[in-house]
Amino acid sequence: LENLNLKINKGDKIGIFGFSGAGKSTLVDIISTLNKPTNGEILIDNQKLDRHNSFKAWQNQISYVSQNSVLLDDSIRNNITFFENDYSDNEVNNERLHKAIYDSQLSDFIKKLPQGIDTNVGDLGNRLSGGQIQRIAIARALYKNKDFLIFDEPTSALDNDNEKKIIEKILDQNKTIILISHNVDNLEKCDFVYEIKNKKILPKDS
Repeated sequence: LENLNLKINKGDKIGIFGFSGAGKSTLVDIISTLNKPTNGEILIDNQKLDRHNSFKAWQNQISYVSQNSVLLDDSIRNNITFFENDYSDNEVNNERLHKAIYDSQLSDFIKKLPQGIDTNVGDLGNRLSGGQIQRIAIARALYKNKDFLIFDEPTSALDNDNEKKIIEKILDQNKTIILISHNVDNLEKCDFVYEIKNKKILPKDS
């Protein structure tokens, strides 16, 4: 990426697409400060992110679903809520948990399991399909209830029907959202859609 400028206002729904290797994941890694730009700067409310503490404070505002989501060898419940369980005395918000499950299209799947939401997913989710792992990762991000959601190809392993339903639920959140998708049609309800191409970020159809 070179000479890139992108302004995101609170509440914006930003769609991003581009060929594999174009730099889509690099961009959101920089925005979330998982990677640092070699030149330039990131401004949050006109304040430069330049200290370890400010990086941590910014990351605490973000839920990030990457292309390769990792699950614990634990129950579906704990894989969705584990940040809150975290061996502390915090209680799970069941209303938020059930909404996250519903929005990520997990309800019917969980109902069919003998142990329901307490079913163990296996090491790295090896008892589940790729699509089921993705839906649990999406539910986790929604449950966290952060202000800024980043989804990097979150539904690539899903069938078209489930993918469409989940994308609609994702974009219906009252949050600031960046959604990366291989399918441009999934981005049609975003406020702004950009293509990463030739190291630049360009408005769709420009």
